[in-house]
Amino acid sequence: MIISSMSLTEIAAALRKDVVHVQQHVAEKYWELERRHRKGGKGVMVQCGEHTTADRIQWVYVVSISTTKTTVYPMAWYFTRQGIHAFQIDAEGPATYIRPHVLERYRQRFCPDADVLQALRRMHARNYDKASEPREYRGRPTIASAVEDGYFMGDHLYSGTLVDYHTFYDVPMGAKQPALREMRKLLEWRRYFAATNPKARPSGYVNWGQGFPLRLERLVRAA
Repeated sequence: MIISSMSLTEIAAALRKDVVHVQQHVAEKYWELERRHRKGGKGVMVQCGEHTTADRIQWVYVVSISTTKTTVYPMAWYFTRQGIHAFQIDAEGPATYIRPHVLERYRQRFCPDADVLQALRRMHARNYDKASEPREYRGRPTIASAVEDGYFMGDHLYSGTLVDYHTFYDVPMGAKQPALREMRKLLEWRRYFAATNPKARPSGYVNWGQGFPLRLERLVRAA
């Protein structure tokens, strides 16, 4: 359970422990779909869902299934007086924290008629995959992440275990920032690399934001 008095590092640690329950839920729900797709499917199949664990932690997730690879991208959310906060947890790299005002900015830009929770679902369904690199923003070092709908920017905190996203630009706005627009190529390269070399992984910052590679059928059998 997440409570408002917890620090960001305490929340991230709790989520890393809880994420295994999300993985098990996904495995039980989608392992047959994975098996069928690996046998006779084509391309990449993407599914989205939600799950609340026994510890009352609320998650939204994306499952990407190809004929050679399955990846789960889990994002937890919780509510305080400031609004909805979100954390994406990945197998490699830091946890990524999205502040309420960043989520609200995304909502205003892409789905102004939706509530914030609906905006969160849409945001994660479209932007679960991230390509990150250090960039300078307004004269200070920043971690920038290119996603489908634009760019997140944040501070690297707590000995590198957390990125605190404080800014979001959509693609047209990011194109006006020389440090950001070239990152579209980085995202495209990373996706191409993953599609053509599914068992190999790049190193460093480019490796962040790639979820949890899993074999759902094996997870179910091991339970």
